[in-house]
Amino acid sequence: MRHSPVLLQEVLDQLGLKSGAIVMDGTLGSGGHSQAMLAKIGPNGKLIGFDQDPEAIARCRELFQADTRVVLVHENFRNLKKVFPALGVAAFDVVLLDIGTSSEQLADGKRGFSFQAEGELDMRMNPEVGLKASELLAQMSEVELADLFYHYGEERHSRRFARVIVERRRQQPIRTIEDLNQTLELAVPPHLRFKKGNRPSWARRHPGTKVYQALRIGVNDELEALKEGMSGAFEHLSKGGRLGVISFHSIEDRIVKQQFRKWDDEEQGKLIFRKPMVAKREEILNNPRSRSAKLRVIEKIS
Repeated sequence: MRHSPVLLQEVLDQLGLKSGAIVMDGTLGSGGHSQAMLAKIGPNGKLIGFDQDPEAIARCRELFQADTRVVLVHENFRNLKKVFPALGVAAFDVVLLDIGTSSEQLADGKRGFSFQAEGELDMRMNPEVGLKASELLAQMSEVELADLFYHYGEERHSRRFARVIVERRRQQPIRTIEDLNQTLELAVPPHLRFKKGNRPSWARRHPGTKVYQALRIGVNDELEALKEGMSGAFEHLSKGGRLGVISFHSIEDRIVKQQFRKWDDEEQGKLIFRKPMVAKREEILNNPRSRSAKLRVIEKIS
């Protein structure tokens, strides 16, 4: 499954891309946004692409192998401040952070990102770093799990899910997507269960949707990474440079909105628009993942 870059035209229109610009793509994925930005910055531009996922770096190495304007960095964008001195640039004119999970990650069962796949419960963006989701489920207490699901997934039934997970793991480990799906279905009240085809569903939404979101955020420490990444990106923007962030759920968007408004209030930056840009109907029909995407952009003025 090929990843379609979301809000692509909005990114190209709002980030102020010019010929010769130095651009950072903090989340390369499959290179869709990067390819389009390279076309805008011309032969004298430069693009530095980050991704913590080694598979994304491998895909982009093949995609951009003949393009001398591109530098690939296998690193989490949260570590920009640490690696910046070695990048060989004075500042960035444009930075884009697309916080979403790629279609390739979701479709790959062995990565464990989606309840619709089959495979191990891993969920690490970088499979070489940190604990797997299955290890978190085995180690966290019932209270910790409930807090995780509530704060990172905004799951109102967080305590119920946490309780069932702890009860189930006493009997057998929860190691695979199927293990977790079966466990979560036990937490759904009988009167809310029904079959849609052969797939159990809860009020037309899989019961694990928000739990999977919370686990992925927890495994990858995504919210702190977003805060650190935005800070590093804004610090290394040139005057008049623009930072754009695409988020996919309200927790991330709230963090971006609050930080951007802080910079705007302190007259360090200027909001390009107050309300986030969202996908148009045509894009949503062609790429359903775009329906929850929100783009915010700020320009550095001091």
